[in-house]
Amino acid sequence: MLNLVGQPPLSTQLYTFQKMGHPAVKLKNLVVIAIIGAGVAYGGVKGYIHYQVKKQVDQLVAAARPFADIEYASISSDLQGQIMINGLVVYPRGVNEAVKTEQLTVITPGLGYLLTGSDDAKRGKLPERMGFALTGVHLNLRGALVEMLEQAEAAQLGQQQPEDIACSLSGNFLTAQYRELGVDELVFDTRFSFERGPGMSQLVFKMDYSIRDLEQAEIEVTLEGVGNSPMNPAFFNPQLKRVTMSYRPNAAFSRKTLEYCAARQDVDVSTFISTLFEKSDEHYMQNLGFVPGPGIRAAMQELAQSGGELSMVAQPASALDMKTVHLYKPSDWPDLFGLMVKVNGKEVSDLSFTLPNVRPARKEAPTATANRPELDPPVGQEQAAPVQAQTRKKARVARSSSGRPHYRIVKRGEVNKLVGRYVRISTTDGKRRSGLVLGIMNGVISLEMRMHGGTLSTEVPAAAASKIEVLERG
Repeated sequence: MLNLVGQPPLSTQLYTFQKMGHPAVKLKNLVVIAIIGAGVAYGGVKGYIHYQVKKQVDQLVAAARPFADIEYASISSDLQGQIMINGLVVYPRGVNEAVKTEQLTVITPGLGYLLTGSDDAKRGKLPERMGFALTGVHLNLRGALVEMLEQAEAAQLGQQQPEDIACSLSGNFLTAQYRELGVDELVFDTRFSFERGPGMSQLVFKMDYSIRDLEQAEIEVTLEGVGNSPMNPAFFNPQLKRVTMSYRPNAAFSRKTLEYCAARQDVDVSTFISTLFEKSDEHYMQNLGFVPGPGIRAAMQELAQSGGELSMVAQPASALDMKTVHLYKPSDWPDLFGLMVKVNGKEVSDLSFTLPNVRPARKEAPTATANRPELDPPVGQEQAAPVQAQTRKKARVARSSSGRPHYRIVKRGEVNKLVGRYVRISTTDGKRRSGLVLGIMNGVISLEMRMHGGTLSTEVPAAAASKIEVLERG
């Protein structure tokens, strides 16, 4: 039994308890106050950002008025520093048509950038990242705007749209090609951004796009030696470090295209695909800008027939100064860029191509020859590089044998016999290096590579090579 004698009434105890402020009550009040304070602060920040952004957007809309009328439904932002402009509609002057975009997103370094601006920008430096994204851009292929664009393209090319252009390799009149295939509207999604790489001298550009229900692609380019300010002269002399690209056509639309084109030519799909890639050099030059070799043609044919994914990685052995690329023959470019191409995960080993009617190489070109043929030989058919004195004799022997030049895979036991030979080495990390073997010591291959208008010596451990190929004639 409870002893209540001498105890104050219960109401008095509760009053005293509340007056004293129990720790649990205090904690609860603090949490509530913090939540309310954070909400008020967030709302204030959002309101300020909305006001500032809307003010700037309205200024841009006013500035663009001589060229187009622009409307939008709403503006929003998030804590990552992204600004979203929703329901964007553009009415170009002189065209009785509107271009509608579901959302325009501006990518900034973060919330602080929206509030106070960037200290880096004030000092003339690039921000950590910037970019934009367009979601749901609607383009009417039978509208006045597309018609005007096609007329301008025809005037520039000096030709009208040929018949059955959708059944060719042409990159011209793309809107007409889609229209021929029964597509009345294209809906695009795209995103472009840059960000600083791990080193302050690196810039990484990223771009992806998709045409809904038709195709999609992603590209990433890493540049070296750029610096962090446009005021730095190095900013305008970047060096290429790495490029990755993937392309995926829509399987259903690709099949529909093949069936349409096969029916137009009154053949089956397999026959149409075969004849599509059995074209003259002039046809390839007109439509692709180069003449692909057997390997590239086979890869294009497989992608057209089976669909899937085309992927490409370009990773030079060292950062490549793009101003020196013209010093090399086009047939050297795959090795120069460290190019690797795959179709549905299978590597395309033959990346040979030609450029008809290329002017003779400049005298300082690393691979210049006295009598350059009208067609550059495919990759893998070039003459051996100039060599140091101790290896020139062996190199001449390699060049003097008769037969069609080609690469031959070398067995492990033959590696020590490669001194003075031109080789191509694929390593386990996915890279590829080509050059003249200067020597082999303790399992390490010394290569002389043609780079930047001169030569570069490098070493490759034989154990790190997944495949070694030597240039042969016959």
